[in-house]
Amino acid sequence: MGFLVLFAVAVLGCAAPDVAPAFLGISRHAPDLFVAVAAYLGLRGRGAGALAGAVFLGCLRDCASLDPLGMHGFVLGAVAFVFLRPERVHVPTGASRALLVAVACVLAHGLLLLHLLVVPRDGSGPDFASLRGAFPTALWTALASWPLLALLDKTGLLDDQTGARRGLAA
Repeated sequence: MGFLVLFAVAVLGCAAPDVAPAFLGISRHAPDLFVAVAAYLGLRGRGAGALAGAVFLGCLRDCASLDPLGMHGFVLGAVAFVFLRPERVHVPTGASRALLVAVACVLAHGLLLLHLLVVPRDGSGPDFASLRGAFPTALWTALASWPLLALLDKTGLLDDQTGARRGLAA
């Protein structure tokens, strides 16, 4: 069920830049729901299932773009890995999770620039001015993903992916 939900999130994430309004420059710095869900998987996950979900989400993003296959898979897997902790004392929710999603978005943009520095796509080097654009994107991602991640918490659709136990196994 988790991979089907991740596919639905990928469809929503691909549509987000097209439906973002021009108000306050949101359309220029559209929310990155892929990074938000990868950070969510890392924050809620307990192991390999969360990392596999983040890499799968990144590969879906690569399939929807002209980027080489595996580039976003690496970045989103690394973002989930950074936020993955073996023991959960407190899983952040609300504003603290939104802040961590914003940090994850800046981290993902930095990892993409690092990846382009190591493996250039079209012969030109990375544009470090795009890192400056990561901050408004992180703001809109944190705000736009807040209800989506709360919905995922409430419904528990990704609990199998994150390693949470449900039902009689709890």
